[in-house]
Amino acid sequence: MKRLLAAVTLLAATPALAGPVTVPSDTIIASRQTTFFLSGVVFGGLKQAVQSGAEVKPLADNAAALAEWADILPTMFPPGTDTGHDTKALPAIWKDRAGFEKDAANYETAAKALAAAAKAGDDKAFAVAFRQTAKACGACHKAYRKKDED
Repeated sequence: MKRLLAAVTLLAATPALAGPVTVPSDTIIASRQTTFFLSGVVFGGLKQAVQSGAEVKPLADNAAALAEWADILPTMFPPGTDTGHDTKALPAIWKDRAGFEKDAANYETAAKALAAAAKAGDDKAFAVAFRQTAKACGACHKAYRKKDED
């Protein structure tokens, strides 16, 4: 996951040795969709660990990857990526940028606590941090993501 996050960050970066890089908006949207999907898979595995009472220390890297994703998440929504590539991003991301970044920061804070609990091998703190991370993740989705059509 860390390598994927690094690749996504590199893809979205604008400075380069020979000058600025122009990344098509569809590529940025596809990159963030892929990373959201992969973080969802990681999140699902963490949820299973909490539900089963599994040892959490081996999950430290996965939890840290979520925190890294949360850190760069706002950068994956630059102006001009509000349409195209079947994006589910709501216009509120760009209209209420401060609110979006605040919610993303809340997710990052919660994910960092999750990673710290996993690294410490603290199963109880991990379960609490998992619930907080899920709550922060859900708050952002509720405000800034189109609902899936049934």
